Amino acid sequence: MNVARDEDGLRIELDGEAETDALGRALAAVLAPDTVVGLVGPLGAGKTRLVRAIAEALDVDPLAIASPTFVLIHEYEGAIPIYHFDVYRLTSTAAFDDLGPADYWTAGGICLVEWADRVAAALPPDAWWITIEPVDPARRAVRLAAPDDALERLANLLTPPSDAPKDGP
Repeated sequence: MNVARDEDGLRIELDGEAETDALGRALAAVLAPDTVVGLVGPLGAGKTRLVRAIAEALDVDPLAIASPTFVLIHEYEGAIPIYHFDVYRLTSTAAFDDLGPADYWTAGGICLVEWADRVAAALPPDAWWITIEPVDPARRAVRLAAPDDALERLANLLTPPSDAPKDGP
């Protein structure tokens, strides 16, 4: 995993599902109740995989986690409730608003919204944004925009200390 900070947030290069899972665990350690996260990326980018990794790290039953494409909202109980939205099939921000998502923003859980770019105007102004782009079948390029203190904590969790032993001779 390669992590770099820039003026827009964090750039993270993921090599395989294990690194996606590690990112999810780190996010779970940093996300607080009432945080809304917009997830953006094409089909197959790994949005649901990242949601699963976050939820599992927060003690959600892994068998309960599914892509909510047809249900639109899943609620998962764990150490912190997870509210998982998928707006892929919705045709407008108004259709999203009709679901009542604003009721979830301050319900004490973490809101994870897949295809959030389609309803960006409906998300709160302090929402985090995670954009996932496939580089090839295994690798992903991730852009993460969030408050500076959260980015710093996340970068520290994802980057081993410089004095850590290196693998190999």
